[in-house]
Amino acid sequence: MKRRFLAAAARSGLTTLLLAASTIAHCEEDAFAKWAATHAFPLATVESAGNYSDLLPLESAIGAAHLVALGEPRHGAHEPLAFRNRLFRFLVERMSFTAIALESGFTDTITARSFIEGGEGDAETAARTGLPGLDRYAETRELVQWMRDYNATAASRGHRKIRLYGIDITGGGRTSGARIAIESALAFLSHADPATAQKIRDSISSLPGTERRPFGPLSPTAQAEFEAGIEAVANAMQKSRKRLIARTSGDEYRWALHDLDVARQLAKCLALTPESKDMNLWARAGDCRDHAMAQNVQWALKNEGRKGRLLVFAHGGHILAAKGEGRRLATVREKPSPMGLHLRHAYGDDFYVILMGCATNSGGLPPAKPLEEGSIESTLAGAGLPLFFLDVRMARQTRDAPAWLSTPRSIMANVDAQGVITLSTAVDAFVFVNTLTPAMPAR
Repeated sequence: MKRRFLAAAARSGLTTLLLAASTIAHCEEDAFAKWAATHAFPLATVESAGNYSDLLPLESAIGAAHLVALGEPRHGAHEPLAFRNRLFRFLVERMSFTAIALESGFTDTITARSFIEGGEGDAETAARTGLPGLDRYAETRELVQWMRDYNATAASRGHRKIRLYGIDITGGGRTSGARIAIESALAFLSHADPATAQKIRDSISSLPGTERRPFGPLSPTAQAEFEAGIEAVANAMQKSRKRLIARTSGDEYRWALHDLDVARQLAKCLALTPESKDMNLWARAGDCRDHAMAQNVQWALKNEGRKGRLLVFAHGGHILAAKGEGRRLATVREKPSPMGLHLRHAYGDDFYVILMGCATNSGGLPPAKPLEEGSIESTLAGAGLPLFFLDVRMARQTRDAPAWLSTPRSIMANVDAQGVITLSTAVDAFVFVNTLTPAMPAR
């Protein structure tokens, strides 16, 4: 009898504790939701429009930051791509931003960059050949065309031309990237030393062709040829430096040198890419990729010069300024560091992170899962606005919201792989759109 009484009392106490914890959590969530509802700035549209008055709160929030990242909650949705275009136009025309960096291979973007800077061709071809994967969307073609049109009149208006950068490793880390990387380097070397370029080309017969796009490691022979080929091109470029600069330019030579650095990044990451489904091994390869992307962002911003300002657009999982948790990483011993965390360490408050969130999908996108109770999206949806901007940094200065911000919360579980982040360190702001629709298909 006594034991039953004590057990019942213990259960009662545990229940009381759980109810108290749940009550506290709901109070914290309610406090942040109320704060968000009163501090969210409604946005008129995600589309590129002539009137940018609704974006002025972003100007105040971003301030003098030289590096801004916008993260999309899933690939292939119209609203993030359209808002990327609108935001970049605003940043260029209102805040003197000078470049945009996309989640595309550094080497792959050469033809798109050439077209934007006045080269031959058209936007459709430039996107198809220079932004593989992103070329499926009309929003990409619109961005490329607007950048070219802006550059066409920039000098006459006393403005500098804007640039496009790819920040991913070549081929997105696929085995085909090795061939693409080497051929790009050899094409540049051929401007001054075609014989050596051909000799190096003959030495890489084991590299897979560019039509093969699987993930995984290269064969030991191909890996050795790839690494040796990179260093052979680097040595030949150094010997022919003066002739290469004379026949191209110092700027192109600098891009080609970094092209080789990106090839080295790919060689390192391919060697870590597993053939198995072991998440610990894939996390290590993903960590390698995100570190490389951060290095490429840093190179791009440095290349823009002292007055350069850069917008980075990538999946939300890459731009977070803190390590994530979640179901997908539950078995991973060493959590990978996203690109945004490396950039936070490098730039501090000069790096501003905006994550896009949504409540649901429609129009043919894969069905969204129901919002998880207590998730970041469910709380943002509670603000009752279909489209808004929210500066989370402001909430850190309030009395009630910091407790909610410092507790790990579920993110993107409704539309993508679920993550768990702490908002006080991972994100500076949100753009929330209630419903995502499919991106517009390119012709």
